[in-house]
Amino acid sequence: MKTSGTTDAVLPLSKKQKCACNIVMGCLLVAAGVILALAGTGVIKAAVSDIAAPTVLFGFGSAVLLSAIIAKNSLSMWFAGVVLACGLTSLLAVTTPAGYAQLYPIYIASPAIGCVCSLWFAELKFPQIKAMLFFGLLGGIFALGSSGACGYGLVGGLLAAFGGLVVIAIALESYLKKDRVENA
Repeated sequence: MKTSGTTDAVLPLSKKQKCACNIVMGCLLVAAGVILALAGTGVIKAAVSDIAAPTVLFGFGSAVLLSAIIAKNSLSMWFAGVVLACGLTSLLAVTTPAGYAQLYPIYIASPAIGCVCSLWFAELKFPQIKAMLFFGLLGGIFALGSSGACGYGLVGGLLAAFGGLVVIAIALESYLKKDRVENA
């Protein structure tokens, strides 16, 4: 849904926007169905069980993304980014030698990817950037372990240090925010 420039009021979509969103979603659902049917009949040389998740996730994510662009809705953009990141992970697991054991950090970083998408329409940018940093760094730490670049002992230590830094950052932000309010 479209917002009025503040996060409190939500404006309804116009009749034309609703129609466009529904047509886009319908077309993407038809496309996903055709792809799965072609795989089921052997025209596409892939098992339906292998391509079902990426097809559905990309179809649904694309529909939400296009609708979010039409509605200029940052929350829908965030959701589309998360769903498309998960679809990408499923697609990479099917089309590359990497499996979910190597690709799961993308799932952890998917909220950061969603924030990147929603930044375009977000009224407040700083909370988006903080979330991108948090989930991006968290996914990056797990990627070190899943890629084999370092062992999970080091990953555990990095996670503990990261958690400590997050606690310190939240404490400082809370303190400085309170101090700014008292001095205003």
